[in-house]
Amino acid sequence: MIRRQQFAWRALIVLVVVLNAGMVFVVIPQMNARLHQMYNQDEYADGYDELATNLAEGRGYRVYPDTALTTMREPGYPILLAGLFLAFGKEFVAVKLTNVLLALAAAWLMTRIAGRVSTSQVLIVGAPLLFLFHPGTLIAESRGGVEILFTFCLMLFLLTVYRAIENNRWSDYAISGVVLGFTVLVKSTPMLFPVFLLAYLVLFQKPSSISSRCLHIGVMVVAMFLVLSPWIIRNYLLTGKFIPTASVLGVSAHAGQYVNTHLTADGSWALVDRDGARQRRKVAEELGYPFKPVENAYYQDFYSTNDEVRFSNYLLKGVIAEYRRSPMTFVKCVSANIFNLWFRGKTRNSTILNTVVQLPYLILAIIGAILTLRNKQAKVIAPMVLLLVYIVSVHVVILAQARYSVPLTPFLSILAGISLIAMQGRLSDTNQGKAAIRAELTPQ
Repeated sequence: MIRRQQFAWRALIVLVVVLNAGMVFVVIPQMNARLHQMYNQDEYADGYDELATNLAEGRGYRVYPDTALTTMREPGYPILLAGLFLAFGKEFVAVKLTNVLLALAAAWLMTRIAGRVSTSQVLIVGAPLLFLFHPGTLIAESRGGVEILFTFCLMLFLLTVYRAIENNRWSDYAISGVVLGFTVLVKSTPMLFPVFLLAYLVLFQKPSSISSRCLHIGVMVVAMFLVLSPWIIRNYLLTGKFIPTASVLGVSAHAGQYVNTHLTADGSWALVDRDGARQRRKVAEELGYPFKPVENAYYQDFYSTNDEVRFSNYLLKGVIAEYRRSPMTFVKCVSANIFNLWFRGKTRNSTILNTVVQLPYLILAIIGAILTLRNKQAKVIAPMVLLLVYIVSVHVVILAQARYSVPLTPFLSILAGISLIAMQGRLSDTNQGKAAIRAELTPQ
């Protein structure tokens, strides 16, 4: 019996790997003509390949050989790409294969996290499958973008947070901080999460003293900054300013404000976003900051790193000033971004497709969270929900598109899996839906 079970699990793993790879390498390329206009699969995103190329060819971290060293992008993904370019050349198949492997690794980490929520195989196996075969995941695996690497880092960080809370040891918080540092090097979104985690620990995890909790979170933050320190030092030597992640915030804030205040009900996000980029180009010209004149370029690539930083700061101050002048504009943008984060695509058709895919995940995830609260087991999902809500909050006040929600799919999948447990229990007319959720988060 044990051998049969082991064979069945191995067969399932092989089947999942084959199906996922088949979707990425065969099915999606066959649909390229229909999908490309909406999702830009099978190509690099956001100039990461240009950064990686210059790194691999020894010209430093810059977009073009003749532009300045940049701080506009976190270095994590470009460094990974540069390594792939050095090892395999600019073969896009190597990028897609790396994404597939990272997605599978993230799915395995999800089984470890799900096992802390429930003993049910429906959740432990079902949640990773919901993630791996979510269309957003498959599209992200087929692109040269940051989403899959960031997803993997988030899952690894969340697992270390669970372990740190369970064990309540400073060494586990230090490990979590190291993982957080590498995650922030990929994308800066979770950088301030330790503050929210501290608030949760102080308010809801009573056994330890407040000073002990502060010490643990302090260790996490120090470990994070140790990982970030080479990047921070490099940026300080370039600009004389403290730039812990990237200087893209002003551009992102302007893009979010511009799109949400100019997009009409029947308009195209992509066209309005491009118009916002042209507006930023005009601003840079009016300010007298020289930049590379690339036709239809989304970002302005400057000949001075300090000009790049000053331009982003100028945009950020303008966005904040507009929100102060008109608080309702801020409310409008945040409200729009709540929708945008989950559903907004480049075109009207892609937005409709995103809604069809995302809405069931969101509904099942909300039901799963409610069921957990009703069973008085909030602690088993609290770290996960806290990180989910934090990331959503960061995006909705700045800039949001549906592709930004791809790294959140594992969170939704685990919560949706709790709903599936309850459905299974009802169909079998048992109490399995409640019993499968652990009574408490027991320290290991």
